[in-house]
Amino acid sequence: MHRYSAIVAGLATALLTPAVPAAAADPAICHVDYRTYGDAWSFNGQITITNTGTATLYGWTLKFSLPAGQLLRTGWEADFKVDGQDVTAYSLRYNGEVDPKESVSVGFHATGDVKGPRPAEFRVNDHLCTSA
Repeated sequence: MHRYSAIVAGLATALLTPAVPAAAADPAICHVDYRTYGDAWSFNGQITITNTGTATLYGWTLKFSLPAGQLLRTGWEADFKVDGQDVTAYSLRYNGEVDPKESVSVGFHATGDVKGPRPAEFRVNDHLCTSA
């Protein structure tokens, strides 16, 4: 019976102890402007990354996933790697340094309908970006 009382007391303590709030998410260090133009078969996209943080980015990696039915074929102003719908763009030597409040743009050509959905999220250096 003593063991049962200890378990009940421990459970009651756990249930009555206020939860510690989760740590706030990292503030966004980036904003992405995503624009496309084309037709029902293929389209071009332009992604502008703005450094909204307080520190200079020395090299950046952009990650996003194209919706089903869209497939990146080629890109420019970054080294693009594609794995199915997942796209990773790596900065180049000449555009990797982005000061606070400055921007860098990359472009790509993809197949699929330009009127389809847009990527759900964009991440720069593993930080979730705001987007428009």
